[in-house]
Parts: sequence; C-alpha cells; structure tokens
Amino acid sequence: MSITEFFNLANAHPWAYVALLFNFGVVFINGWTDAPNCIATCVTTRCMEPKKAIVMAAIGNLIGTILVGFLAHYLSTGDVSQTIASIVDLSSFSLDHALIAISFGLLANILFSLACTYYGFPSSQSNALVGGLTGSAMALAALGGGNWFSAVGWDAWEKVLIGFFGSIALGFVLGYGLTYLIQLICRRMRKGDTTRFFTRGQIVASGLMSIAHGIQDGAKFIGVYLVIAAMLKCGTDSSLSLSTTVANLLGRPWIVIPVAIVITCGTLVGGKSIIKTMGSGMAKLDKYRGFATDIAAFLGLMLATIFGLPVSSGTVKATAIMGCGAAKSFRQVHWGKAGQMVFSWILIFPGTALIAFVLTMIFASIF
Repeated sequence: MSITEFFNLANAHPWAYVALLFNFGVVFINGWTDAPNCIATCVTTRCMEPKKAIVMAAIGNLIGTILVGFLAHYLSTGDVSQTIASIVDLSSFSLDHALIAISFGLLANILFSLACTYYGFPSSQSNALVGGLTGSAMALAALGGGNWFSAVGWDAWEKVLIGFFGSIALGFVLGYGLTYLIQLICRRMRKGDTTRFFTRGQIVASGLMSIAHGIQDGAKFIGVYLVIAAMLKCGTDSSLSLSTTVANLLGRPWIVIPVAIVITCGTLVGGKSIIKTMGSGMAKLDKYRGFATDIAAFLGLMLATIFGLPVSSGTVKATAIMGCGAAKSFRQVHWGKAGQMVFSWILIFPGTALIAFVLTMIFASIF
C-alpha cells in the first residue's frame, strides 16, 4: 500500500481523516506531557537548564520513534504496535462506523489528557488510548444490539494489564535497587567527585530515557496509524485480514515520519506543571538519586518494549522516583501526592472509556 493509495481510499471514507487528525493530536499531547517525564528530575536537580533539557528530550523522542518505526520488522518492538492494533476488533462493523469509533476513542484520550495536564498530573496516553478505543468499541456493539464486550480484544488487554501493574512494581523495584547499589558503591567516595559524575551521568540517563520513550510511545501511535490504513485496505478486499495487513505495513516512511515529527514538536512545547510534580512533588531527589531514577525508568521502558508490553513512561518514571526516595527513607516520599497519582492512573481506563462510549454512541447514531 502506497501513500497515494491511502489517500485515494481515505477520500472515499472521510472519517479516516478525522481519525488520523485525532491520532496526531494525541501524538502531540503525548510529546507535550511526556517530555517533562523524561527530563523532570534532570531539571529539578539542576543538571540541565529547562530549555536545553526539552531540546534533548525532543531529539531523543525523534530518534526513538524513527528507530521503532523502521526496525519494527526486526525487533519485538513491533509487538507493541500490533498489541495496540488488537485492542479492539471492529471487523464486524461498517468501515465508516469503525473509523468513527477510532476517532472518538482518540478524542476521549485528548480530552482526558488535557484535563490531567491542567491539574499538573502526568497523564498516560497509553492507558487513555486503550480505554478510549475500548469504550468506542463497546458503544458500536451496544448500538448493534449485541454483547457490549464482543469487540474487545482480550488477549491484547491482558498484555496491557500486565504492563500496567508490572510497570508500577518494576519502576519502584529498579529505582530502590539502583539507589541502594549506588549508596553501597559510593559510601567511601568524596561527595565532590561523585557529584560531578552523577551530574553528567544524569544528563546521559535522561537522554536515554527520552529515546526509550520515543521507542515505546512512538510504537503505540504508529500502531493506530497502521490500523487506520489497514482498515481502509481491508475494506477493498474482504479476503485480507487486519492483523496481516498491519504487519505488512510496518516500516512505511509515510506512516513513521509524520508520527516522529509530531511527537517531536509536542515535546518542544513541554509542560512546566508536570516537571514540578514529577521532579519534586513526590520525593526530594539529589543528583545521584536523579541518575538512578532515569536509569531505572530507561531500563523499565526497554524491558517492557522487549517483551512487547505497552506501558506508560510516566508510570515507570513516577514509581522509579518513589523507589529512589524510599531507598533513603520512606519518609522522603510524599505518599499523599503519590496516592493521587496512582488514583489518576487507575481512573484513566474507565474515564476515557466512558467519554468515548458516549461520543461514539452519539455520532454513530447520526452517521
């Protein structure tokens, strides 16, 4: 499938353009709200100036998204895209209704993420994407008079839940373990020597996390773009399967490059309120624990990607901060703020599903 064929098919089904526009909107917000996750500790420990840190995060996201886009055929990172593509099964509905469902699943993501950003909470476009698409699929099933859950891809949902709860545990354990290890290694070293090392090391670690974020989250929204294109292609040939068509479209430049550019532009905007929440709102970190946080988040994201699990970089980073703070003293962690954040993560699934369900019911009934 070429880009020319894509646009020819989209011209016959204009809802594809709406879905694509909303997908780019989510990609932009993802860069906007997840850029602070990557560089928050680096900024608050004063290893880098905010403007330079945001530029570094943007470059990292660009590199990561391009890597995952063009190497998905050869790495298990393609599994993340295909997991997102399998969250719902819309093959039993008309093509236009399926595109409407995707459109308003994505719009629900945008609305919920903007609300989280307004209140200074790191939002998870990953979880919001899953919740939104699921709510939209349930709405179409309800309109058809069938089982509301018949269009939900439970195998993909299993991976999402494993990734969600696993990332919470993994981030905390890695953050705690790395901080304890650093304290053990450096206990007899001069503070001045270690401070210089961890200042430079944290810059490198934040850059690595930015690349890992681009790999993990870039794969998800490339996955949505792949679904839209594959649905249009399958609409012209009923013998094609959606999963096979998605796999065949991996690595197309006209899919990868626009996503990479948009996420980079979003990253350059940044979110100062989230930098404050992530950098100092949960635990006060010095340079070595900031380094441990970013390395823990990088390792957590890459491990999840290797196993094909879609996870939230914000969740991994936040729990890594909690672990690093707790390694010095459990009193160092602001558990009230941490509890609010965990509550917002859990709320994302039903919140976005409800918004998407209502919007899809309205517009699918009209069109």
